[in-house]
Amino acid sequence: MSAPPRRRRFTLTQRVVWAVTATVALFVGLQSLLAYFAMHTQEDDLTDDMLRREVQQLITLTLRPGLMPVGALEASPGLTAYLTRGSDGMAAMPPELKSLAPGLYQLAPGGRNWHVAVVDTEDGRLRIVLDATASEARVYHFGYTLLVLWCICVAVAALIARGVAAIAVGPIVEATRSIARWAPDRPAGQPPPLDEAGVLMETFNRFRDRVDDTVAREREFAANLDHEIRTPLTTIRTDAELIALETALAPAGQQRIDRIIASVDDIVATTESALSSSAGRSEAAAPIALRECLRTVCDALADRAAQRNLRIEIAVDSGPALVADRQALLTVCRNIVRNAIEHAAPATLRVEGDARGLTFNDDGPGITAVELPHVFERFHQGHRADDGGTQAAPRRGLGLAIARRMCDLQGWRLSVRSPLANGRGTTFTLAFGAPV
Repeated sequence: MSAPPRRRRFTLTQRVVWAVTATVALFVGLQSLLAYFAMHTQEDDLTDDMLRREVQQLITLTLRPGLMPVGALEASPGLTAYLTRGSDGMAAMPPELKSLAPGLYQLAPGGRNWHVAVVDTEDGRLRIVLDATASEARVYHFGYTLLVLWCICVAVAALIARGVAAIAVGPIVEATRSIARWAPDRPAGQPPPLDEAGVLMETFNRFRDRVDDTVAREREFAANLDHEIRTPLTTIRTDAELIALETALAPAGQQRIDRIIASVDDIVATTESALSSSAGRSEAAAPIALRECLRTVCDALADRAAQRNLRIEIAVDSGPALVADRQALLTVCRNIVRNAIEHAAPATLRVEGDARGLTFNDDGPGITAVELPHVFERFHQGHRADDGGTQAAPRRGLGLAIARRMCDLQGWRLSVRSPLANGRGTTFTLAFGAPV
């Protein structure tokens, strides 16, 4: 079964040309019609005025009964009068005039144009005929001239409209072609659109389909990764718990086992948080003890902080609990502390705040003014303020981007200031409600 033929659609350039040309044609056409009708009305009025004057003159001549002969009376070129008394003079009169009662008439015998006045006088019935054929011909000639001028105006308007369209629409057309070239490949068998609007819509649909496919693949990858990671992590956690139960361990060994179990739980929770973030959803809110939550984060990163010589101080009261997604808060705090370990150390990180918000202050070298606007961008590798902008960051620049994304999902606000008043240090502010 053959596909139905596609309906022809005008391009954007053609639409502009047609719109401008149609506007000019309509405006000039209306002006021409008004001029023609004014000319035609004026010609009729002049003819009627001339006929009335001739009637008055002939009536004056007929005030003396019996002095004017019956029949045809030549009054002036193009004007003929007929006087009848009863049936006398009827033979010389054109048959179109014989049955006319007194009044004004317009007749067209044999393609001519007559203006006729019929008047009863004391000397008989007077019929006056004014031949306005030549005047009507001049009116028609004037109309033909207006028509030719209208056609010329429309043609000139079309040429001008093409130039205007090239100037006004040309950049849009070029941009449309460029976007179409950048778009993913068109599905096989799908014909290209015929106009710019169709090209943009079809290109948008191709981009949207590609984005949908990419998001679907990312979510599938995350789900598969979560499934594949859980099995070995469960084995590691189980083995670590069995070792702790079956073997008498020294305090240092028991501490390592506990750290392994906590790290496994941290990986599982982080994976679940990443899945929730990629799907744009958050877990149910529950009361959170801020100090306990921060202590969990710092204990998990204690060895790494000690290796990099970062001292962590938690100055958060065990006051009113924060009602929020605990895993989201852990993710945000973990990435901020990890960023301080990797970029601020050696330094001291002090965490302060309450249920309204938290501040993470370090006295490290700070962040350069050039790098500061980009710290929350994905894969941005920043530089310390004291490395001259030459030392590459050791990580891939995802931690702070993940923290900002998680804050956006929760309705929190994460901001940064650096360097501080003394030219060193960085402050990350996490606001849960009102600004801190």
